[in-house]
Amino acid sequence: MPVPRLVLTMSSKQIVALCFSVLATFTYPVSSDFSSAPTTVKTHENTTVLLPCYLDATNNDEVYPVRIRWYKNEVIIADSGPPVLLPPDRFKLWGNGSIEVVYVQPPDTGEYMCEVVRPEPWAPVKQMHAIEVLHPPSIESDPEHGYLEVKLGEEVKMACTGKGVPSPVITWKRNGRDLKLIDNRNVLRFSAADRHLAGTYECIAANGVGEPATKKIQLKITYPPELTTMKSWIHTAPGFRAQLDCRVTSDPISQIIWYKGDNPVTYDNRVMFLGDDEKYSLIIRNIQKSDFGIYTCKAVNEIGEETLEFQLSGVPNPAEFKKTDDKNINAETSYTLIWEVDSFTPIIEYSLWFRPYKSYSNLHKPGWNKLTIPTEHKASTGYTYSKMYTIKGLRERTMYEALVLSRNRYGWSKASPTLKFATEGAETTEDISTSVETETESILENIIPSKIASKKELRTMNSEYYSSTIQHNMKPSDMVLLYNKACRDTARNREIIIENLGWKL
Repeated sequence: MPVPRLVLTMSSKQIVALCFSVLATFTYPVSSDFSSAPTTVKTHENTTVLLPCYLDATNNDEVYPVRIRWYKNEVIIADSGPPVLLPPDRFKLWGNGSIEVVYVQPPDTGEYMCEVVRPEPWAPVKQMHAIEVLHPPSIESDPEHGYLEVKLGEEVKMACTGKGVPSPVITWKRNGRDLKLIDNRNVLRFSAADRHLAGTYECIAANGVGEPATKKIQLKITYPPELTTMKSWIHTAPGFRAQLDCRVTSDPISQIIWYKGDNPVTYDNRVMFLGDDEKYSLIIRNIQKSDFGIYTCKAVNEIGEETLEFQLSGVPNPAEFKKTDDKNINAETSYTLIWEVDSFTPIIEYSLWFRPYKSYSNLHKPGWNKLTIPTEHKASTGYTYSKMYTIKGLRERTMYEALVLSRNRYGWSKASPTLKFATEGAETTEDISTSVETETESILENIIPSKIASKKELRTMNSEYYSSTIQHNMKPSDMVLLYNKACRDTARNREIIIENLGWKL
């Protein structure tokens, strides 16, 4: 008895619609039992897809199917029977064994297999197909609410899961800039070693279908206070106003406490606390001598605490050397230096240190030559004091370095930046007018004490000045000028001049 043939009954209109509905197909090697090829169809939603299942009668001795079964992901969805299993909604089993899917939806994505049952003794044959319903990507973030908070030093973990067909690729941005990762990954994991790693992280899922999907994750890194200032040493004088500025950054916000010594500062109409954004200032009006000393800005939050010390002092600011190239033309054995000092109280004297410059370690450098240089006691309308001094008796063609300290009635200033200079003909390989390192403060403090001078000490300092000055190769004319100045001061200074010069009057 002849086996009944399953006949295709699609209209020409349906066939044309089907051809235009499929976006892309991928075929695999054709089995000799089938005239149709295994096919993967990639298409958009709401289109129509036809999966063929054509048995090749020529290669099967004119044998025709007696039964057709269709499976989706290894689960049977249709059977021509008996018994008959009708396909799901939107699916239609045609008489030739093909299955049609109309108004394709994302859940229709999967692997489809047709099984053709042939008359005995022929065994059933199978053919695989697949449908990929293309749809734009979607994305979910972890944490889901898009906010992550960690402490400084803790591990940061954030993830984004992308869905779509084809499967989307995940890339990342931070604060709008691409993160350069060694591969595409859906999980970011790193240590919050720097608070500046905080910001807006954005994951992007793209699969070439529609617009990419994005999710933003706000990363907050909490950290203990960080304190900075433009000036930790503040020069002032009685009657003036001083302001100590402590800049604090922290998260969460810190509580700020000012100390003088070990005691919290007491605020009143003269001593005030002012907080503005990240700057917390201690303002002291009408400075008194008792206000001089060490102040501490202390910031405390839930993560930790930090302190920053300030010194309020009456001693002068460090001096600054000025360029003097025009005053040192053809200067073979001498060099003229000019410096300026800011001080609210008059400068009493300067201490000028100089020595040949050697680019060795401090252990191999020659000792300093030190000169005590007085001020001219000129009437000043401001608080900047200038001094010009010529060092004589220098070596020819030699590079030197110099620094200067200034003293007022409150003590010695810190050392100025070191200045390098050279006598005429010296070979220089760098800008000798550039200020370099400053002598360490600890060494200077051991050599020159800082204290407030009494009237008696001021008189003693003047005497020491005359005694030290005449020991530096003075010309006879300079000695006479020095003697006349001493006569205008005290009788004791005049005696020092006579004693050191060996004069007999």
